[in-house]
Amino acid sequence: MSDYDDFADRYDRTAELSPTRVPIEFHSVFKLLGDVTGQAWLDVGCGTGIYTRALRRRGARHVVGVDLSAEMVRIADEAEASEPLGVEYLVRDAADLEEIAAFDGALGAFLLHYGTDRDHLDRMCRGIGRNLASGGRFVTYQLNPEISTAPGYYRPYGIDFRFPDETLRDGQGFTFRFDTPDVESPEFGIHYWSRAVLDDALETAGFHDIRWVMPELSPRAAAQRDAGRWQDYLDRPICVLIEATRN
Repeated sequence: MSDYDDFADRYDRTAELSPTRVPIEFHSVFKLLGDVTGQAWLDVGCGTGIYTRALRRRGARHVVGVDLSAEMVRIADEAEASEPLGVEYLVRDAADLEEIAAFDGALGAFLLHYGTDRDHLDRMCRGIGRNLASGGRFVTYQLNPEISTAPGYYRPYGIDFRFPDETLRDGQGFTFRFDTPDVESPEFGIHYWSRAVLDDALETAGFHDIRWVMPELSPRAAAQRDAGRWQDYLDRPICVLIEATRN
């Protein structure tokens, strides 16, 4: 059972209410993904299918979403039944992911920081790699190794963390919860991984040309009068982007 099973029916609401998701996360992820027209994509840790559906709407010819949470996948299936896009969803653990197909790309939004130890992290990366064609891209929105551990730093942005120490170590666990208007979640556990370990895990799984990209504010949000309110977040974003290519 996934930690998200009991929260699945409220997860999409946090996406709607979180102040950073549209102007920073979605903007940055889609900018890095670029044109996916005619490509086949695997959405690993797809949750309720927000990105899975977006990939299909943006022209991907074939999209499969996989997630450990059966309840998240159930909600994604309901969305597909309500508005058929030809998306397929499967209940799968990223760390035990068999070969489904040779995809052109794999997306893993909020994924690798659920690796509980180095072996688990390595298995996740290998599972993704075995589902990419040679030259296929892996794009992930991953916990920032330079995340701020200052108490309450991200509270204005709809997320609150509980860190055990000011300085985090590889594999160390801590918790977060969504704290948005009308929706307060239970605490979810994730794990810290440094840039060096993440690079090594990806290289060991057969990836090269690993590139780290900082998220940015969308032009529309940057043009607003209160754009300065995002600066603390942009200085120390919760997540950064990683792009890697399969050998």
